[in-house]
Amino acid sequence: MKLLIFFTVTLGTLVMGLDSVYSKKHYKLSYKHRSDHKECHCLNGGTCITYYLFSGINRCICPEGYTGIHCELDTERICYTENGEDYRGMATGDKCLPWDLPSVISRGHYHARLKNALQLGLGKHSYCRNPNGRNRPWCYTKKGFTIQETPCNIEKCGHACGQRSISKYFKIVGGSQAEVESQPWIAGIFQNIRGIDQFLCGGSLIDPCWVLTAAHCFQNPSKKPQDKSIYKVFLGKSILNVTDDKEQVFMVDDIISHPDFTDDTGGNENDIALIRIRTTSGQCAVESKYVRTVCLPEKNVYLQDNTRCEISGYGKQDFYDIYYAQRLMSATVNLVSQEKCKKYYDNIRVTDNMVCAGDPVWVTDACKGDSGGPMVCEHNGRMMLYGIVSWGDGCAKANKPGVYTRVTRYLNWIDSNMNAVIAKSHFLREPK
Repeated sequence: MKLLIFFTVTLGTLVMGLDSVYSKKHYKLSYKHRSDHKECHCLNGGTCITYYLFSGINRCICPEGYTGIHCELDTERICYTENGEDYRGMATGDKCLPWDLPSVISRGHYHARLKNALQLGLGKHSYCRNPNGRNRPWCYTKKGFTIQETPCNIEKCGHACGQRSISKYFKIVGGSQAEVESQPWIAGIFQNIRGIDQFLCGGSLIDPCWVLTAAHCFQNPSKKPQDKSIYKVFLGKSILNVTDDKEQVFMVDDIISHPDFTDDTGGNENDIALIRIRTTSGQCAVESKYVRTVCLPEKNVYLQDNTRCEISGYGKQDFYDIYYAQRLMSATVNLVSQEKCKKYYDNIRVTDNMVCAGDPVWVTDACKGDSGGPMVCEHNGRMMLYGIVSWGDGCAKANKPGVYTRVTRYLNWIDSNMNAVIAKSHFLREPK
C-alpha cells in the first residue's frame, strides 16, 4: 500500500509543474496566437506542459480543432483563402510526398528540414502547402526520377456550394444517423401550433437567404392568406427537439409556392416552393462547418439510371411510427428510369417534372416528415440538389420508389423568383 501511495504521489509530481493547466484555462487564449510558453513552440492557443522529473520533455496540449506536435494542424479547415499561403489544413492527394521524405529534402527547395519549416507549415506530413507564394496550395509528387510541384485539388473558400466537412455515403427508413456536417444544407421547417413549434417539413439551403422545399408542405385548401409568422426555419440542426450552438434559426419573410402546384392527379405536380429567410436582425445564413449551400444543377444535367444519390431528413423511420426521428437521418438511393417508375405507378401520377429513386432491395426510402428535403447527387466533385422529396406509396414498399420533384425543370422559376427580390443578402464570414 505504501508503495502504491508513493507511486501515486510521484506520478502527481510529474505534472505539478504544468502551471495549473486547467485552473488557468489556457484554452481561452487568443485565437491563433502563439502560447506564452516558448519552450514547446505551441501554436494556435496550445498549452505547453513540462514533465519536471524528465527534464527536457515537453509537449503541447492542443485546443479543439487543432492537432500536431505544435498544434500547427487545423483539423477543420477544408478550403483556402487568397493563395493559400496560410493554409494549415489536412488536405492531401494520393501522390503527395511527405515534406520530410529524404528525396524531397535532397531535391526540393522546400522541406521539413528548413529553419522556418514550422512557419511555412512544413513537417512530417504530406499535407498541401504553399511555401513559395504560388497561386494555390501544392505538394511534391514524383514523376519518373524527378520531384515536381503539383497543385492540390482543394477548393478556395467563399461561395462554393455542395461541399461538406464529413464526406461519406451513409447507408429516413433503413438509413442511419447522420451528423449535420454531412448534410449542411438540410433545413428543418417548423410551424407554431398553439404556442408550440412543431416540425413540418425539410428543405435545402440553396442561397444564404433562400430555402427550397415542397409546395405541398404549405398546401392551403382554404386559400386564405398565409400567416408567415407561424413558421421558423432551422439550419445546422442534428437533433430535432434539441437546440445547440451549431444551429441558426430564422423567421420566414416570404413563401413562394409554384402557382401550378396540384395534387389532383394523385401525385404532386409542380411540387416546389421557395422560402426567404432572415434573422430577427435581418441577416441571412452564416456559412459554417454546419451550414452551407447545396449546388443547383445545370439545366442540361441528366443523370443515368442507377446513379447513387443521398436523401436526408428528420422523417419517420417507419410508415406506422407515431413520432418523427429525433436525429437527422441519411440514406442512399438509386435513380430509377422514368419508364420503370411509370410501370410501378402510372402515366398520370408520374410526369416528366418528377424523378424517381429507390433502394434495389426496397429497404431504404424517404417517409412522412422527409417531405421537402433534399435528394443530392455528386456531380463534378460537388453535391447538387437533383430532387425534392415529394410523394410515394408508403415507405420502403416493394416496387414503390420515392418520387421527387425534378429540380432541373424549375431552374428558370427559381431564378426569376429569387431575382424578383431586390434586397438580396450574402453569406457573412464565419466568426472566429
